[in-house]
Amino acid sequence: MSGKITRLALLGVPAGFHSAIAARQAPRFHTLVHLAIVLASLAIAVTAMVVWSRYVAAAAHDAAKSRHALLYDSDIGAESLGLIFTALFLAGWLCGAITWRRGNESARSGWAADLLHEPAKNKAITDWLWQTMIWRHTRLATSAEDFLDRLGAGVVRDLRLAALVMFALTIILGALVPARISFATDTAITDRPVLPLARDRVSPLSSAKAVISGCPTLPKDGNTLVYRLHIAGAEANLGSWKPLVGSQLGALEAIAGRLPAGTKRDRFSNPIRSDPLSLKCLEAFGRQAGADGVSRLLTLLSVSDTERKGRF
Repeated sequence: MSGKITRLALLGVPAGFHSAIAARQAPRFHTLVHLAIVLASLAIAVTAMVVWSRYVAAAAHDAAKSRHALLYDSDIGAESLGLIFTALFLAGWLCGAITWRRGNESARSGWAADLLHEPAKNKAITDWLWQTMIWRHTRLATSAEDFLDRLGAGVVRDLRLAALVMFALTIILGALVPARISFATDTAITDRPVLPLARDRVSPLSSAKAVISGCPTLPKDGNTLVYRLHIAGAEANLGSWKPLVGSQLGALEAIAGRLPAGTKRDRFSNPIRSDPLSLKCLEAFGRQAGADGVSRLLTLLSVSDTERKGRF
């Protein structure tokens, strides 16, 4: 009992309510029901993201095929991350809505059990949230029962509001950084938002200003082909795009052959100073295109004699 009293005092529960709240027992299957709701909500959110990702990827492939493109790419957009957080807040709201019923002893015992539960992880954050909600919602409580009723009602309102706010932010994120499909032909790069009625952005290859290229072996991403094209105020890293048919190297060669003669060529660099032309990376991507793939890749990346010396 003393441990429970200490816990309640830490969270800011009035001392006069400690004994009555600590004496309550958690309702049967209380934790199991909450866990099931959270897991089900996450499963639904993850499934929705997988389905959405596959839909966007398929749409990008179909669009590229209809335009006889060389390369294509897709992005599920920032709204996908917002959907995960929205699902978490909805799960919390649903758990609270099921638990809270004013005047119901089982509901009061459920909230008491949640207060007394010592979190295994992120304890400081969890305790701060409880302290904030207790201060906001229970200052006028007149008894332990009234305290638990006020706390339950307030938490449910907060979670409902948080879910609505996160859903609104998700819509805003979707408008600012929407899901998109992109494809490159031998004349232009097209970027098409998945949003209905959104317009394509077409960037002719003839407007290309610069190419940043390289083939580093990065700590997190491994072998990474970089062919970052700056074109008409936009940027596209074609090195990460998929070929519609044939090899990626062949598609990049076709695009490189259509760039303006004065296109500036720069070597890839990053803050951790990874080798911009890793032999391991060059061999990995070059061999995908056949026996002469490495030499063709060196030509595509405009590797100079100085860069070749001592490396190949």
